[in-house]
Amino acid sequence: MTTPIIRLSPAPNTTMTPAQALHSALADAESGMQDVLIIAYDADGELYIRSSKMTCAEAFFMANKAMRWAESGGEA
Repeated sequence: MTTPIIRLSPAPNTTMTPAQALHSALADAESGMQDVLIIAYDADGELYIRSSKMTCAEAFFMANKAMRWAESGGEA
């Protein structure tokens, strides 16, 4: 069974701010999420990573799955 990735369009998103994206994710979380991985750049361009309770291996697996989704143009 594949897990759908929602609210992540393969088309460039040039209008949504980081705060809007996080608020959208929080709204989705109220419906129930199992695990969460946040990857961002801070104001200095440094990588920012936060996750829910998961191991580094689980975070790597989730990030790798998202990478494969993006490489396929957003196809499940």
